[in-house]
Amino acid sequence: MAGVGDGSRDGISEQPDGEHSREAEDTTMGEAHEPQLFELNALEVDTTWERDSAIGSASSIHSSTRSVTSSIYDHVIENGRTYHRYKEGKYMLPNDETEQDRLDFQHRIYTLANDGKLVNAPIDERCHNVLDVACGTGIWAIEFGQQYPGTSVLGIDLSPIQPPYVPPNVDFEIFDAEDEWCFSQKFDLIHIRAVVTCFKDPRAVFAEAYRSLAPGGWLELRDPIMPFQFLTPPPPGCALKEWADNIIKAATMTGRRWTNAVYYTQWLQELGCVNIVEKREAVGLNPWPKGARNKEMALLLQTDMVNGLESMSMALFTRILGWEPDRVRELLVRVEADMKNPKIHSYSEGVHIHAQKPYE
Repeated sequence: MAGVGDGSRDGISEQPDGEHSREAEDTTMGEAHEPQLFELNALEVDTTWERDSAIGSASSIHSSTRSVTSSIYDHVIENGRTYHRYKEGKYMLPNDETEQDRLDFQHRIYTLANDGKLVNAPIDERCHNVLDVACGTGIWAIEFGQQYPGTSVLGIDLSPIQPPYVPPNVDFEIFDAEDEWCFSQKFDLIHIRAVVTCFKDPRAVFAEAYRSLAPGGWLELRDPIMPFQFLTPPPPGCALKEWADNIIKAATMTGRRWTNAVYYTQWLQELGCVNIVEKREAVGLNPWPKGARNKEMALLLQTDMVNGLESMSMALFTRILGWEPDRVRELLVRVEADMKNPKIHSYSEGVHIHAQKPYE
């Protein structure tokens, strides 16, 4: 998870408030249907920040998150972590309870960064069928189903890690989103988030999503733009940069590039989407930026990243780069130290997009 932030901060405009019908949205942007792009918020270094500030520690924030006890009834064990059995090896991150806990914490960050909203697309009472792609623990689908009880929500994922008791309007299926989609119904909203690590050809997945939308339906995407950036040059021997360079290299070797999010808006345009709204957000990997809100979001992101370093790294570094597990863990110790070093001005940039399928 990266690229979370507050869309209302300086440099980022807000969408107009109020209810919008689909027909109104479909004509908002005129004949050209050019994407509506919001500027990236500017981060400035806070030279007075100290680790013992009143903001609190990342570990104290993480301790407040709830545990997930969803059963994993079929899995592969490797280097002390469990991975999905269905379509084994396609997804390089684990699916064990440690990772499930992180994914739920990540959901909280996304929701907080979006002012508590689960979706930005201007859905209305005609939104009935909803699909959550790569749903993970199912937390977004469950909360959406609770918030919109008149909808029918389906979550799909390679791993059966969703809880057994869910709202009556929420269902889950083991399904590979890279296969041809053959759902019996069209969807009014398709939600796709945190999939930058997942697909060989995201354009093909988005094409299936577009084909599966009802006329006037909405597609919502959110992902980090990799690799991480540095406001000031990293120091020589920076472990964070070494890690980032190597993980991008390993992912590219698998054919599943982690650098695709920057192209999402272009691909949606090429599919024929209209009323495209793209927001880009920047968040520090530690609380070096000025502003209480920036510091809060940075601590949350740092917690997510620190707790996810082994999840993101172990399979790629051992299976693809041929590293021994101990070598990976030694690097990750140094990466964590760099992430917590306020003199290293690293940040994550993310993109949040919603786009509409035109009426036929």
